[in-house]
Amino acid sequence: MQLSFALRSFASLAGGALLLPCAFAQDGCTPPTGVSVDSIPGGAPVTVIYTNFPGAPTNVVPGLGVPFAPGTSTVTFVRPWISADDSQFALEIDADTGSTSDDNCLLLNGALLMQEGTQAPWGAPGELIGTIDDSYGINNAGDILIGNNTTAAANDDYVVLISGGVFTALAQEGGLVDPFLPSLAGATWDDALDTCRLATTGPLFNGDGIDGLAGGTIGDEIQLIPGGFLRESFDAPIGLVTPALWENFTFEEFYVSADGSTYVLMGDTDGATTEDQILTVNNVVVLQEGFAIAGGPFIEPIDSSGIVQAWLDHGGNWYARGNNDVTEQDWVVRNGAVVAFSDGSDPIVPGATEYWSDTDFSDCFFGFDGNSSGAYIIAGVTDAPSDANGVIVYDDGTGNRMVVVRENDPVDIDGDGFYDDDLYFNTFGNDDELLLESGDVIFTATLRNGAGATVCTGIFRVTPGGASCALRNGTGINNLGFDCSTLPVLGSTFTVDVPVGSTTALTFAMTAFAPMAPLPLLTGEVLIDTNAISIPGFGAHNIPLPANPSFTGLPFFMQGFRFDTAGGGTIVFYNAIDAIVGN
Repeated sequence: MQLSFALRSFASLAGGALLLPCAFAQDGCTPPTGVSVDSIPGGAPVTVIYTNFPGAPTNVVPGLGVPFAPGTSTVTFVRPWISADDSQFALEIDADTGSTSDDNCLLLNGALLMQEGTQAPWGAPGELIGTIDDSYGINNAGDILIGNNTTAAANDDYVVLISGGVFTALAQEGGLVDPFLPSLAGATWDDALDTCRLATTGPLFNGDGIDGLAGGTIGDEIQLIPGGFLRESFDAPIGLVTPALWENFTFEEFYVSADGSTYVLMGDTDGATTEDQILTVNNVVVLQEGFAIAGGPFIEPIDSSGIVQAWLDHGGNWYARGNNDVTEQDWVVRNGAVVAFSDGSDPIVPGATEYWSDTDFSDCFFGFDGNSSGAYIIAGVTDAPSDANGVIVYDDGTGNRMVVVRENDPVDIDGDGFYDDDLYFNTFGNDDELLLESGDVIFTATLRNGAGATVCTGIFRVTPGGASCALRNGTGINNLGFDCSTLPVLGSTFTVDVPVGSTTALTFAMTAFAPMAPLPLLTGEVLIDTNAISIPGFGAHNIPLPANPSFTGLPFFMQGFRFDTAGGGTIVFYNAIDAIVGN
């Protein structure tokens, strides 16, 4: 092993290689080859927003001062909703209140906005807020439109606009539809009021089971859209091969851009059941059950109910994930183009030997989002080992991709800069991944310990392409003090420091492309891959980094050592550094 040899004979390494097997200071240098993507962690630093891990500093519910509800399900932190300009952050959570009647809460920008079991501001005295709806609308002003029930004995379902701390019921079960649907004046809302969204054109929602219509139950579901509404049994989607009418609108599968210019709507038609599921953009069919994806790499049609999930990002780009008939291939479509698929031949990043695969997760993909810059993310499962095959991949919009976070990546739960908490990403929440305008990714995940037991859950933030240094020290027997003086930023000089003593002759920053479980050796532990490269020096080790963008997101792993002449020669072991090359 190269590292063991280095520890036995430091002097022989004085002319050792630089960090990478090329002239690192030259822009023409390329990332190392032969590094399997599934052998490295995700390529970005992670921040804990909230977690229910006992004792963690982020395990406090704002406004209540109690911990988040314990458990290992991602539903403790439900998919967050972010405004188009990133300024407003809403999140539904469960708190550890000691009761299931008041534990469900809605947070807005880190403050408590609504709590189940408390007086409904829009209701009669004694009318309490019920379980909070998972899906709602939010705009740049921080206004929220939500469909919610209360504890009232009757007519307990509402559509509520929350603006500046004021709660206004816009629609109520049993109330007249007239303000929103003047052409159906006299009819009344029933108990299905949901799929709430906000656009500059006004509040939008779905109403099903509308009462008092001339045709009875015919046409009793509507979806408000910018400038009007669509009605089942009356309105037809555009572009169907065989003309048909809308039959129903899929629960919560309606998304609208902030300016109201684009909306995405999923549902079924009254056509043949072999081709009735559709996805539309501005009421034009873009995907249809029973037909192959136009321009895609498949000959198989989309499976029965094969459109699983849709989305519209803040840049107006639409997404869908689903599967095909016959082969059951899974796919992600963005603006009509297939951007990932699961037949074992689509690498997760260009040039990788790791491929999207549905072996461990039948849907393969579990999330996506994008922003107005054209960047987007894909979350899915690969053919890597089962304990490390869940990934979130970032695409910059031009085809350059990187893994930003991976199942089994370590998590610094207490924020002290050390990966010493024995916690690792376990599973990611389905459709809980968001890409902000800033380029950051927000996601929910469960965490496991080194023994493989799932122990907690949380919501996290990661910066694709961000440079980082995190300290790691195995079982803690090595000395601390090996650290980064600068971050590993492309086009700069990256500096790490090994402490020196009065008899120190030489220090080493050993570098590898994989971490390792603590390996006892001499008086310490080896914490990086034993096929390490030596960077000799004295105290400070200055490493010029290329300005080559292909290095962005590259993880590497270092460990400090020093050789003291006292006592006939002593090797002093230091902690490791887990670093990410960033921009």
